[in-house]
Amino acid sequence: MTAMVSFLMHLTALAVTVAGALCLYVSAPRQIWLKQTWPARPGRAGGAVGLYLGWVIWCGVMHPATAFFTSLTVAMLVLTALPFVAAVPVLLRKT
Repeated sequence: MTAMVSFLMHLTALAVTVAGALCLYVSAPRQIWLKQTWPARPGRAGGAVGLYLGWVIWCGVMHPATAFFTSLTVAMLVLTALPFVAAVPVLLRKT
């Protein structure tokens, strides 16, 4: 596998995993990104599919256990950062 193909697979897996985590976040009842939350079942199903597809893509370029923990790490990063990133405009409006 060439370096460019490997890079594109990593980039695709990262994008799909971030999209899956974002779907999980915006379907949560207390999310602050949207005025109205997404329906719970489709949002969570889409998030689960996104996380799974990200893992499957990463399995093409690394060991499945490494791909699993990479997917979890990216999902934790995104799910932790989203509330803080969403709070920035609110804090800027108050100043």
